[in-house]
This record gives sequence, structure tokens and C-alpha cells, in this order.
Amino acid sequence: MDKQSERPYISNVKWRALLGALLFGMPSDIEGTIYGKPFTPSFRSMISYFIRRQNSGGFITPERQAEKQQRWDWQENLSYLMGLDWQISHEFQQVRAREKMLEELKKAAKGGALGEMIGTVAELRSQVTVAEKKASQMREQLGNFQVLDSYRDLSDRAAKAKAKMQTLGREIVILRETLNHLESALAKEAPPDPASLEEVYAAVGIELPEVALRRLEEVQSFYESVIQNRSLHLEREISSIRGLIAENEERVGELDAERSSILETLESRGALEDFIDLQKGLAELEAEAANLRERFKAAELLEGETTQLDIDRINLKRRLQEDYHQRKATLDQAILLVTDAISELYDDRSGSFKIEATDRGPEFKVSIEGDRGGGIANMEIFCLDLALLKINAKKDRGPGFLFHDSHLFDGVDERQIAGSLELGMEATQGKGLQYIVTMNSDIFDRLPLSDTVVADKVVLPTRLSDETEKGGLFGFRFG
Repeated sequence: MDKQSERPYISNVKWRALLGALLFGMPSDIEGTIYGKPFTPSFRSMISYFIRRQNSGGFITPERQAEKQQRWDWQENLSYLMGLDWQISHEFQQVRAREKMLEELKKAAKGGALGEMIGTVAELRSQVTVAEKKASQMREQLGNFQVLDSYRDLSDRAAKAKAKMQTLGREIVILRETLNHLESALAKEAPPDPASLEEVYAAVGIELPEVALRRLEEVQSFYESVIQNRSLHLEREISSIRGLIAENEERVGELDAERSSILETLESRGALEDFIDLQKGLAELEAEAANLRERFKAAELLEGETTQLDIDRINLKRRLQEDYHQRKATLDQAILLVTDAISELYDDRSGSFKIEATDRGPEFKVSIEGDRGGGIANMEIFCLDLALLKINAKKDRGPGFLFHDSHLFDGVDERQIAGSLELGMEATQGKGLQYIVTMNSDIFDRLPLSDTVVADKVVLPTRLSDETEKGGLFGFRFG
């Protein structure tokens, strides 16, 4: 690795942090901002008041060194450069950020994604009250709701009919099983054939005597009598069971018809259905009331935040006023530096420098009496920049120079241009400071400078020209 590659690298951000610390006494950190916080004074913004750029819109208003410079930026950086409490301006920016978020929420609440979720506190308070009243009334109505006695009787009869039908149904099943058993037993009832008995004895070689045969006939007759009696008994049982089955089935039919009639009556009059509808209605009303309560809370938070922001603005304005009261000497110094420069430039016009504490933060307003044309407006910028140079030089901070491009003097009377150069020379000579101006030589030669200005001593030999390739500055050509 060669020696060149071993050199430490410092990023542009770090350079700005170091320059901010060296020139403006800013705490140095890697972000190049005070205390590493966003929306705080920075070297880049402050140095731009000492080197304004035409292309950035630096010659539009005194307080802004760039056309797109935001309010918080010029409020904080000018406060820092003038020795005022810049942190109050920083807190104003935090309030503005909260206000912006609140405005976005309000826009969404009016017509965006939150349009049906959030409304105004006044609207929702009324809606919540009405919804809760409706839910309360429905809840009371449901609590007092009673089914009429006739409906209760019908409901009980329907329930009893159903239970009786179920009982009869089980009994019919049992009776049918008994009937099947009896019919099967009746079919099997028959006396033995006596001839077959004789054949059995004959087959084994035994001949029954006449007495035995007579006796066998008597037994046979008795057995037939028993069988006949049993059959008659089974037939009577079967008939009785069939009668019970028919009777139960008829009763089931009657109960079913009665129950159907009762259910039709209940359904047509809708007593139970009304009760169920009341329950559903109450659930819907309670859900609506709960939703409205949540929306009401959200709306209260939004409006409460609006009120809190107003309070914060008032408190910040009071703190800003107190800071200006405590730093009266600092304010007086800045005001006199600007107004003295105006009086030096114009003997026929008056001017002022107002530093005002408002509910939007500090306002810095340089004004010169008369037409707000480009020339006068540019001289307002000159007076503020020169004051910033002097203020910071007294505190041994700042870049030690003020640079103005010739665009600053566009439209300015030659007397004021000469006066500006003389004021810049007076503010810097013998004090280790510099006031640098780029100006066409033909314009400079026409200026009515006083005898105290020796051109050879104040005009640098460096020339910017487009006549040759060497006419630029630091490699840049100007044409």
C-alpha cells in the first residue's frame, strides 16, 4: 500500500462539522448539526449569509439566503448568528411539524380514508348521546318484555305434545316388537301327529297294547285342548296389542295436529320472534354506540391536540419575548448596525430593522423607505449581511469575510454602490476582516468613490474573463 492510499479520509459532512465548530463555535458531531438533531443551525446555512448566491435566490429577501430556504432554517440560523436563543425557533419548528401531521389527519377525517371514522367533537357528541339513549331505551324495553300468558300456555302445550308424541312413539316400537313375537309364537303352536308316534314305536319293534293306544288318544285330545286354549290366548293378546298400536298411532296423529296448530299460531302472531328481534336490535344499537364513542375519543384527541398546539405557540411566543427582553443589548446592537448602515447609504430615506416575536417564531424585517424596487431591496440585504459580519467578528467567530457578487448591485444607484463599498472597507480594514466584491471594471470606474478609497490598494489584480482559457477561477469559467 502506497503512502497516498494511507491518508485519512474526511467526508464533506465531517468537514462541515469541523468548519462549523471552528468558525461559528458550533458543537461538532458527525452529522454537522448541533447536538446531532435535525432542523438545527448548520454551517452550510450560516456560511451562505456571508456568501450569497444568485442562482440559489440569495438576493430576494434579507432574511433568506436561498429562495427555497424554509422558515425554520432562516429563523434558527439568524437567531444563532445574532446571539439569540435559537432553540426557541427550533421548538417552533417542532410545533409546525405537529401541525402538519394534524392537518393531514384532519384532511383524511374530512374526505379521505378516515372520512367515516372521525368527525368533529360537536357532531359526534350529539350522535353518541342519541345512540346511547336509543340503546338504553331498547335495553329497558327488552328487560321489561314478557310473553303473554296465552303464548306461554301454547308454548307449554306444544312442548308437552312433542314429549307425549315421543313417549307414544317409543311405546309403539315396543308394542310392535311384542306383536311380532306373539304372531311368531302363534304360528308355531300345533299338536303332534299320533300316527307318527305309532310309527316310531313300530319302527323299534314294539307293539302298543290296546289300552296304551286308548290312553295315548286321551293324551292327544288333552294336548290339542291345551294348544287350542293357548292359541285363543295368543290371538286375544295379538288383537289387544294391535288395538293399542292403532290407538297410540291415532293419538300421535292427534298430538301432531295439535302441535302444528299451536306452532302456526305462535308463528303467525310472532311473540317470540319479536323478542328475538329486540335482542338483535339491541346488539346493533350497542355496537353503533361503541363505534361512535371510539370516534368521539379520536376527535377529542385531534381537537385537543389543536388546542395544545395553540397553547404551545402562545408559550413559545412568551418565551421569545422574554428572551428578547433579556438580550436587549444584543437586539439593540443588531438594530443599530442595520439602521446606521441604511442612514449612511441614504440621506433622503429612513429605514428600520424589526426583530419581532410572533406566534410563528421570530421575524426579521429590514425595510428602507420608498419604492420596493430591486435596488432598494438589494441594499436591505447588504445592510443585514454587513451587520452579521460585524456581530460575529465581535464574538471572534464567523468566516472573517463577506462576499457579494455584482448581482447584488443590479438596479442600485451608483452612489449607493460606492457607499456600500466604502462601508465594507470601513468595517474590515485594520480588523483582520475582508469584504470581497466581484464587479465589472467599467462599472467600478464610474463609481463616485471618496478620496479615502485608493483603487490600487482595494482592487485585487485577479481578473475573471472569458477572453482566454485562463480567465476562470479555480478551474471554473465565467461568461
